[in-house]
Amino acid sequence: MRARVLVSVAVAATIAIGATGCAFFTPQDTKTIKQITDGVNVTAGKIDVRNALLISDSGDDARFVGTLVNNSDSDDITVSMELAGDTQTVEVPANSRVDLAQSSTGTDESESSVQTGEDTQGTQVVDSREVVFSDAKATPGSLVKVYFSSPGTEGVSASVPVLTSAQEEYQTLAPSPSPSSTPSATSTSPSDSGATSDGEAAVPGTQPTDSQTDSSKGDNGTN
Repeated sequence: MRARVLVSVAVAATIAIGATGCAFFTPQDTKTIKQITDGVNVTAGKIDVRNALLISDSGDDARFVGTLVNNSDSDDITVSMELAGDTQTVEVPANSRVDLAQSSTGTDESESSVQTGEDTQGTQVVDSREVVFSDAKATPGSLVKVYFSSPGTEGVSASVPVLTSAQEEYQTLAPSPSPSSTPSATSTSPSDSGATSDGEAAVPGTQPTDSQTDSSKGDNGTN
C-alpha cells in the first residue's frame, strides 16, 4: 500500500515538474518587442533609420518618409539613400534627428510619423527637406530595396514598403510635382512687329526712314 502511495506521489511530481518546465521555457510575449509602425527600422553605423517608407501615387516619383537619427555626440554624418540608381543625401548633425515626414518649416513634433524613442537619441530636431526619388518604379503596395550608407561605415539594404497618400496620415506627404518648363518670352522690336514707338501700327511704306528725313532737311536748306 505504501509503495502505491509513493508511486502516485512520484508520478504527480513528475507531471508538475514537466508542466512547470514547459511554462518556464516558453517565450513570453511581454518580452518581445513588436514593430507597430507602417515603415521599417534599420541601423547603419551611427545612423538609425526609423519608420522608413515611400509615398507614391503614380509609381514613378516616390517620396521617402522616415526619421534619421545621428547617435554620434560629435560627428555630423551625411546619409546616402539609393533607390533604382538614384541617390539622395541628407546631412544629419551630431546628436540630432531629421524627420523627413515634415516640411522644412514644420516644427510641431506631434505631426511626426515616427516615435523618437529614447530622449538621449537625436535630442535636437533639425529642419528637413523633401526627399523624392525620380523614376523610382515604386508600385504602391510593393516592397522596394533602399540602400542606406554613410562615410566610413558598411551600408545596409532594407525592403521599404510603398504606400499612397490615400490614407489620412499620409495625405500631405505625396511627392510634389516636378516644375514644368515654360517657354521663354521672345522680345520683339517695334520694327519687327510693325508698330511705332507710340504703340500705333504703321502702314507699310509710309514710315519715314532716317535717310529720308536727312534729305528733306537738305532740300529745305537750299530753297
